[in-house]
Amino acid sequence: MTLVFLTGSEALKCVKSEKFQSKWKSLYAHCPWVTACQHPNFVAPWYEFYYTLFLPVVIFNEDDDQSLNWLLTLALNHKENKLTGAGERQAEYHGWIESPNTHNDFIWPAIEKIRARFPGVDLVFKYLPPGIPLNWIGDKGNNRKLCSLRSHSRPVMKIDEAAMDRQRTKKNNRQNYNRLKKLGDVQFEKVIEHDHFIQIFDELCIQYDFRQGALYQNMPFSSDPMKKLFYITLHKNGLLHTTILTVDGEIAASHSGLLSEGHAVHLGINTHAPAFAVHSPGNLLLAMLGVQLAQEKIPLLDLTPGGDVYKENFATTHDAAFELIIYSDIKTRLRNEVFLGVMRFMKTRLRAAGYRTADIFSTFCKIKNLRVPVFHGLLGKLHGQSTAKYCKLRHFHNLQIVNKKELTISKNSLNDILKFDSCNFSMTNWEFFGTVMKRMERSQHLFTFVDNDKLLVYCWIKMCSSEPASQPSVGSLYIDSPIVLFDLYVHDQLGNAEIAQLFICQILYELKKIKTNTIYYSGYLSRELQSVIKRCGFADESVGAMIV
Repeated sequence: MTLVFLTGSEALKCVKSEKFQSKWKSLYAHCPWVTACQHPNFVAPWYEFYYTLFLPVVIFNEDDDQSLNWLLTLALNHKENKLTGAGERQAEYHGWIESPNTHNDFIWPAIEKIRARFPGVDLVFKYLPPGIPLNWIGDKGNNRKLCSLRSHSRPVMKIDEAAMDRQRTKKNNRQNYNRLKKLGDVQFEKVIEHDHFIQIFDELCIQYDFRQGALYQNMPFSSDPMKKLFYITLHKNGLLHTTILTVDGEIAASHSGLLSEGHAVHLGINTHAPAFAVHSPGNLLLAMLGVQLAQEKIPLLDLTPGGDVYKENFATTHDAAFELIIYSDIKTRLRNEVFLGVMRFMKTRLRAAGYRTADIFSTFCKIKNLRVPVFHGLLGKLHGQSTAKYCKLRHFHNLQIVNKKELTISKNSLNDILKFDSCNFSMTNWEFFGTVMKRMERSQHLFTFVDNDKLLVYCWIKMCSSEPASQPSVGSLYIDSPIVLFDLYVHDQLGNAEIAQLFICQILYELKKIKTNTIYYSGYLSRELQSVIKRCGFADESVGAMIV
């Protein structure tokens, strides 16, 4: 029983060779528990893109006729000193693949070779795919004490055409679709052409990074320059199933998940534009995705382990995925299992109390970074002036100084928002993203001006109405409802008050599309910004009325 053990450049050269990949694909086709994460078109490019961060480790056995019997692809994390399945966190499932007649003959010999080659290193599989054999764990006496095996409930949506159609036409999905329809042409589309995928993928990355930053203080695509290239390669290789929901061509929601051909689509990157969030476009897209998968004869949408409420809402059944850690020694296992047990207990109790994972993460971060709040940019800081006064001003057209210059501004632009600079500001980037997300989800709108790749000016608007504004575009707000501008911010590096004035005037020009005579500014302003906004036609209501 011979196992070939390759690492580094030798392993990379092996998995990239056409001859080896041909044998790999043949073994893959005959292994019942495989997922896309074990496919050579996933593993080989991941090894190549992340070669500087992870050491490729490839272990395999060949039959007498040179066909593959057994294959395990791993990666040594240089920073954390642990071995994981190839793909690490970008692979939902780790594991080996084998021919039907191997009978678990190779897993323990492989583990022994790993421990000899990498002493003191833990081997972590999260998660093992359902159906992978695990009865070998008790076969090696004391070695089983090094193994920690934990079951996780995996929600899945079995694809049945009639059931998927009922899911799509449920009352809440139907209502959300009709509300979106009032805003423009609603289209659900599978992104098949690779050029089209490249064209839209930047926007999907921005939506994903924004939400992850707001909830978890992490921007996966911005912080990992290889991640985008890897996903583009996955789509080119036919392993990424991508669908989008658009409103008048604007992407309201999307999903990009790995495709295990003939088996399942795995829940992957969900995104949505927060300005449409009131209409739950993400849930609507998942409902429509079920219908799409029925048409493609894909039997399963794997919602993946994790315990998120929205996954449970779509699940039709559950099975089990397993997490396996093979520790380097007993002492390490005891120490780590105590820590993991405490963390799991806390997470379970907090979820039972109604907290989301993002809520828990946010609470811990606030405790860790607790500080006295300093009112700064939100009060309208300009050129180091920190004094601010609360103002409620009304706009009078006859007081506005006409300026023929124009300024290019954006509305609800996540790309602009990600260019926020927290330097000399009381709010971190993560806190700003969180505030933006919550306000947009309440149908408030953000106008922005960016120059030299930095967000320099922004201002919010909202409808002062007894019922919520249901439309995410300025042109569709309630007619005759008063509009309120608030929270004007000018970066202290702007150095030009005229730009701030042009910015407000441009917003007022945009608001002419709404037939209302009532526009207010409400909030704190420094003396400088009070002067700026008054030159745009705002005044105290009583003073303005006397002038009129």
